[in-house]
Amino acid sequence: MIMQIRFLLLLFLCCLPPATGWAQSETDAPARSIDAEDMQAIRLDELARLLQKKTAQRTELENSLAGRSDPIPADKQKTLNNLNRDIGNLSDTFEMIALSNMDTSLLRGADVVTTDWRQDLLDILNPLIESLKSITKRPRQVAEARDTVFRSEARLQITRQAVSELEAIPAGTLDEEATLRVANLLSKWRDEQAQYEQQRLVAQAQLERLSEDQETFFEGIWPATRLFLLGRGLTLVIALATGFLTWALMRFLWWTYTTRFTTKDQRRNSTWFRLLEYSFYLVTILIIVMVTLVVLYVREDLLLLAIAFLLIVATALGLRQYLPRYVREARLLLNLGAVREDERIVYNGLPWQVMSLNLHTVLRNPALDGVIRLPLEVIGTLVSRPVKNNLWFPSNRGDYVILPDGTFGQIRVQTPDLVEISVKGGMTMTYSTQDFYGINLINLSRDKTFGVSVTFGFDYALQSISLTEVPETLRGDVQNALEEAGYGKHLEKLIVELASANASSLDFLIFATMSSDVASDYFKLNRLIQQTCVAAANANDWNIPFPQLTIHNASAEKSNTG
Repeated sequence: MIMQIRFLLLLFLCCLPPATGWAQSETDAPARSIDAEDMQAIRLDELARLLQKKTAQRTELENSLAGRSDPIPADKQKTLNNLNRDIGNLSDTFEMIALSNMDTSLLRGADVVTTDWRQDLLDILNPLIESLKSITKRPRQVAEARDTVFRSEARLQITRQAVSELEAIPAGTLDEEATLRVANLLSKWRDEQAQYEQQRLVAQAQLERLSEDQETFFEGIWPATRLFLLGRGLTLVIALATGFLTWALMRFLWWTYTTRFTTKDQRRNSTWFRLLEYSFYLVTILIIVMVTLVVLYVREDLLLLAIAFLLIVATALGLRQYLPRYVREARLLLNLGAVREDERIVYNGLPWQVMSLNLHTVLRNPALDGVIRLPLEVIGTLVSRPVKNNLWFPSNRGDYVILPDGTFGQIRVQTPDLVEISVKGGMTMTYSTQDFYGINLINLSRDKTFGVSVTFGFDYALQSISLTEVPETLRGDVQNALEEAGYGKHLEKLIVELASANASSLDFLIFATMSSDVASDYFKLNRLIQQTCVAAANANDWNIPFPQLTIHNASAEKSNTG
């Protein structure tokens, strides 16, 4: 009885929260040590008593069941199983407390079981799993211990209430059989209460041990960092360095082969060279992976081997899913697909020449300043055709053009995005390249020549000489005027002839074919020819008629006929 009271008193003291205050003196250390030893002795004594009691109950039950020919009743078998379970738990708890909560899990042998390929895969990945578990080992242990304390306290509350209910039953009002059953129930619930108290004490002891094992930052982080740098970190550095050296050696071998045994034309246009090049890249990747795995194997780093295995499997699965697309792109890279180098494609409404097929294909329009780069998946949706005297763009930089609305200007800049045109007065017009490509413009500079056309009318009084004297006179005057203005050497051809007989005039066509060098003077030439025609009319007394308008008077016509 005295031992039980002492045990309950110490249990109550353990449940109290730790006191706060000033730092304790060194003389308190022996007292704490003595209290810990007394607590261990009390726990061992109490557990030994419970074990003895449980063992006696099991022995008594087994003796009562010995020699029975009929099956053991279900309630008796359940009671025996519970006793065996309680004895096993109490034995483990006794050993744990006797060893001061030492972690002896490493001494337990693993059971030999038959496995399949799934289990073998888990064994391969086990270093990675164990590493992740070791990172969270202490937080998980603390959480499990706190959960055990919480559940034990909840169960203790239930057992205490049950014991209180049983103790409140007046023994004098019951017969002998009922009193015996109540006594048995009370003994059972008191045993359960003691067992849960032990579980709570063990969990609290584990929490105390974990709190004592907590290290400071410099005591815990720096040794772990140093261990990583000298162990797994060094392995990573060696693996990366070996992979880099392997890559450098393979690149040197490839450079030696391409510079000494192939020509520039072969490297650019040969299909077999492209096939050899991409095969070399694939072999280089495989060799680097193999060398890295060998380094990890020699260093015996199972965790990094497991991570490398996962990366390889993930890469293989990704390649399997995207293999059809990679096959199409490989055909393009080998210049065997629907788009080929140096051919013409149409992209976003503009023609382009394929300069080089690669992961980012370079497209160029010879008439535009700049290039564009497209990813290989976009190129795979296009189709090219051979280039045969194709017009890449309606103009070049510096050309003089006439737009559909009559605007005359010079091309200043044309890029894949914008076209800028300089018009008279120092102003600038801007078009998007796609819109400019689609308009119907007149380019005065594209060919070597351009034409200036003027239509000029004279009076019908010149009808008799309209096919002889008038065309010859105009041709001579226009040619002399062009020579005097400095355009004589740029005049390629001059045509002057009767074009049409209109209602009020005889219209003559003056068409001068000029060199493209004077395309900037297009309107000036037009005005010069007009002025020369007027001067010729003045010099020869040729009338320039006005447009005639005939008015029909219906009333006058009626009076004349009447």
